Amino acid sequence: MQIDVRSKGIKVTEDTRDYLEKRLSKLDRFTTRPLQAKVVLKLDAKKVRVEVTIPIAHLILRAEESDTEMFDAIDRCAEKLEKQIKNNKHKLVRSLQSKQGINDLFVDTPEPEKMVNSAVKIKEFKLEVMSFDEAATAMELGDHSFFVYKDENEEVNIVYVRNDGEYGLIKTH
Repeated sequence: MQIDVRSKGIKVTEDTRDYLEKRLSKLDRFTTRPLQAKVVLKLDAKKVRVEVTIPIAHLILRAEESDTEMFDAIDRCAEKLEKQIKNNKHKLVRSLQSKQGINDLFVDTPEPEKMVNSAVKIKEFKLEVMSFDEAATAMELGDHSFFVYKDENEEVNIVYVRNDGEYGLIKTH
């Protein structure tokens, strides 16, 4: 795995880089190609915030954690990303088969029993044409509670997670 580490208010030591590489390189076992991760380390008050972003084909995996101990936050980010891959791999392959580069990206593993809902994070992104299933999957992988996309008719729609855990769809005109 190739890792690009950036920091704000924290000195990144060689030990930190080695630990990031050790923890995040375990994610490579789920894919047929090496992944590239962008890591941002920030100092917020007395806590360290670790943000990891991994672009995969047409999607983005993302995890963010804060802790007083940087290595604990790194561990939780790695665990979160691993869960995202495990829980969404089969859905990705099935629903995004038409997009080049998804079919052969993941190695074969058993399908998980239940899905994990993600935390909310608002972020700017380019609207792409996709189906409802593709948008719901992108929302889960991006660690968002909603996702804005264009449907096949080029109309902007919003998929979101309702309070009861089900998906909602807001159609615009």
